[in-house]
Amino acid sequence: MLNAMRENFRHLKWVLWIVAISMVLYLGYYFGGSGGGRRSGADEDWAAVVDDSTIGSREFLEAARRADEYYRQVLGDQYEQVREQLQLGRQVVQSLVDRRVMLAEARSLGLAASPAEVSREILSQPTFRDESGRFVGKQRYTAMVSRSYPGGVAAFERNLADDITIDKWRNLVTEPVRISDREVLDVYRSRSQRATMDLVVVPAAAQKISTQISDGDVRSWYEAHEERYRRSEGRRVRWVVVARQAFLAKVQVADDDVRKYYEANREKMQRPEQRRARHILFAVPESAAPDAKETARRRAEEVLDRIRKGEDFAALARSLSEDPGSAKNGGDLGWFARAQMTPRFAAAAFDTPPGQLAPVVETEFGFHVLQVSDSRPAGAVPFDEVKDGIKRQLELQRAQEEVQTEARRLREDAATPKDLDAAAARANLAVTERVVTRETPPADLGPSPEFLDTVLQMAPGTVSEPLGVAAGLAIVAAVEAVPASVAPLQEVRDQVRTEILNARAREAAATAARRTLASSADLAAAARALGTEVRTGVEIVPGRNLPGAGRSPELDRIAFSTSAKAGDRGVVETESGALIYSIQAVQTFDPAKFETSKGEMRNELLGQRRAEVLQSILDGARQRHKIRINDEMVDRLRG
Repeated sequence: MLNAMRENFRHLKWVLWIVAISMVLYLGYYFGGSGGGRRSGADEDWAAVVDDSTIGSREFLEAARRADEYYRQVLGDQYEQVREQLQLGRQVVQSLVDRRVMLAEARSLGLAASPAEVSREILSQPTFRDESGRFVGKQRYTAMVSRSYPGGVAAFERNLADDITIDKWRNLVTEPVRISDREVLDVYRSRSQRATMDLVVVPAAAQKISTQISDGDVRSWYEAHEERYRRSEGRRVRWVVVARQAFLAKVQVADDDVRKYYEANREKMQRPEQRRARHILFAVPESAAPDAKETARRRAEEVLDRIRKGEDFAALARSLSEDPGSAKNGGDLGWFARAQMTPRFAAAAFDTPPGQLAPVVETEFGFHVLQVSDSRPAGAVPFDEVKDGIKRQLELQRAQEEVQTEARRLREDAATPKDLDAAAARANLAVTERVVTRETPPADLGPSPEFLDTVLQMAPGTVSEPLGVAAGLAIVAAVEAVPASVAPLQEVRDQVRTEILNARAREAAATAARRTLASSADLAAAARALGTEVRTGVEIVPGRNLPGAGRSPELDRIAFSTSAKAGDRGVVETESGALIYSIQAVQTFDPAKFETSKGEMRNELLGQRRAEVLQSILDGARQRHKIRINDEMVDRLRG
């Protein structure tokens, strides 16, 4: 959760969707000054085209300026260090393309904004009201818009009409979204219910099991779990990968090149004042009821008192913190600048001397127990600290250039699927054939939305352009469309075998746990018999992973049943083995409190669900429109 605070620029897609669509300003950097003059030529006239609607260079650059200014404010001095990673041009042009797509979708449904709706929107904007709250009048309104908006009143009102039309489309396509009473209840339980337990983890991986699996075993498992292997419509494809690693060994980067890069980019090597800290988070949403917040605050205060009395901070963080990103590291957040954290957390971290504990901090994520471990002043990052990273970066850049050249050559040789084998053989590359669906993406290629989205839209008999994958670039040939079905056993045989072995190991872990608990006086004795330790005071939250054990729906059911009480103990299976548990305390479900907060929670969940549905619909809508991007122009905004 705190990782999200530290790396908020990774959420750029959604923020820019709002910023770049709704506001535009003139980007002077590209039209004058020492930063770079405007070049003449056709490549400057447009940034993208959606069907027959052109996004001009000025519109693109104006939107990019607003996004640039926004991130300077959010990230402060850190902005220059991460600016290139943001790929600002790509994000901005995508937001403008999405706006055109949504507008086209709305108009295809006959949606439009009436003059009366535009007038009402103008009259509702505080900008156009005087001190008494009345409309400033047509003359003053015209003057205000003409001064501040490119194109004057006509362009402003046309853009406002488009906004209204797009809003109508959004509301229309997300109106069917509903949140069931059960969903609201489940989320409320996950946020309010807690149980404290002592646990002994019995890992499946440590169990001795038979690895002999007969064909009959495979067939029986497959038939008993057939629905696990159901897949949506997909494509049978064949691909080759031009791997970056194959070129890295050939790339040479001299020490002088590294030093030159450092000197040329010295302004990007500055870092602001930083702190290193660890924290324990007790999560509670900012919109939570006061009593829920007070409960979380008390828990944080109690843990802070335990640390002051000598308990180990890291051990408590691993067992109690509800920030999964840092909990496994004992709460350590590493080095961070003030701008990387939410303001209240940053203020506490930078006001607390190294080695000291801060008072409990409340942020929009919940309540934090915070300990500052170290600090370092602002200044240039020493060359020795970054030289290895710079060298690796330059090697990767040069290797990627080689990969792109080789992939383009390979694609020219493989104009049709029939040509792929011969082209791959000449390049000494292996061809892989597989059925790809939404449910069964090629995990060995790593996460690649571009690959999956493109492949599932390919017509049989076509060959893709080079597609980015984790290892490099892939050339894909579509063999045939595969209808929705249960995958044949021969295609999932390896998966079935793995699942059989995992099930055997989990069962063996549960058997060992039950046998040990039955012969032990308490959990400490059971842990000694198993050669491990008891994890004390572990907080159990419905649906949340347990450190080192994964999820256990069975443990949730037991912990939060109406009959659960302190002193209960037993054994449950988990995703990765089994647990011996002993309940220490239970915070049960409060129906009265749920009734008072479920309306607000339903609205919160409805907003989240509608945003998810809207994004899914928009992803599909893009496929229905012809979209072209002026890569040369857009990529000039890399840094």
